[in-house]
Amino acid sequence: MTIPPAPKTATPLRILLISDGRPGHFNLSEGIIAALARRRAVEVNRLEVRKPGWVPGALLSAITNAKVPPHRVLRTIYRISPDLLDRPELIVSAGGNTLAANIAAARITKAPNVFYGSLRRFRPADFALAMTSYAADANAPNRLMWLKPSKLDPDTLVKPSTRDRRDHRPPQTFGLIIGGDAGTVRFADTDWIELLRFIDTCRTEFGGRWIVANSPRTPESISDRLAQLAGSPDSPIARYIDVRTAGAGTLGVLLAQSAAVVCTADSSTMLSEAVWMQRPVIAVAPRDYSLPENETAYRKWLQQNGWTGAMPIAGLTPEKFKSHLARIKPLAENPLDQLADELQRRLPALFVTAP
Repeated sequence: MTIPPAPKTATPLRILLISDGRPGHFNLSEGIIAALARRRAVEVNRLEVRKPGWVPGALLSAITNAKVPPHRVLRTIYRISPDLLDRPELIVSAGGNTLAANIAAARITKAPNVFYGSLRRFRPADFALAMTSYAADANAPNRLMWLKPSKLDPDTLVKPSTRDRRDHRPPQTFGLIIGGDAGTVRFADTDWIELLRFIDTCRTEFGGRWIVANSPRTPESISDRLAQLAGSPDSPIARYIDVRTAGAGTLGVLLAQSAAVVCTADSSTMLSEAVWMQRPVIAVAPRDYSLPENETAYRKWLQQNGWTGAMPIAGLTPEKFKSHLARIKPLAENPLDQLADELQRRLPALFVTAP
């Protein structure tokens, strides 16, 4: 059921976004705020925080749980004056280094607070809503398992061709998002060689070309090889978005122009963003690949919803790719509206505007 949206008024909802400066984290916060903005005008005050390395996370959570005065937490730990908080009506953050600052700001201002990510040793009761990727962590009334949010709006993109999907013919333009070693995921040279061979074979067999984006985790040698391949005659790469020169936040270009996406399996954030943008997406994994239990459950949830597929890089062929692609059913509804509905259910006071 869709909740009727609250009318937008000239009075915006004042939001404090607490950021640790990491795009993978503040993009989640911006996604939550973008969903709220579907229902209300918003005004965002951004506060950058840095937790000093000499303060272990366990100590910081103990200090917070012991209810050390929040002004002292902000001044001593984060070197931030409470005056910078202004008068927010909502506090939003993501990433472990923002947890104590989020709680301290909420205690000082009395504003409801939303956090996306693992709470670690912090208490769920200190949040109005604690969002997570993991069903096992959504174990309290104020906790919510949800697809990793993004501020990008899929309604602004061209939808994938239904004719190509019906005929099981892949579209002519694909996106390839490449990461690198992370946690228990390790790429060998053979994995990279086979992945590049695969995109070249797709070009040979059905003329498909690729928009490729790397990431800060991508090995320099692979990033250089992609740049060289993109500049060669008859290249399978139509465009190469090199994070080393383009910077962060450029995936929107790839998602806008690709009707299907292949994503290396090291990052659930990259995978989730393609799902969010209503693209059929397939995660491809190297030989040395394993995930923690909670991350495995999240990937399985994405697949059970029909939004993603998963394949090993070893033995990847255009025919196998086409077969997997045909079984994927991208999100039908705009996830910004879905999240806005859920936030309105959970935090209805945020959507009550003054007469």
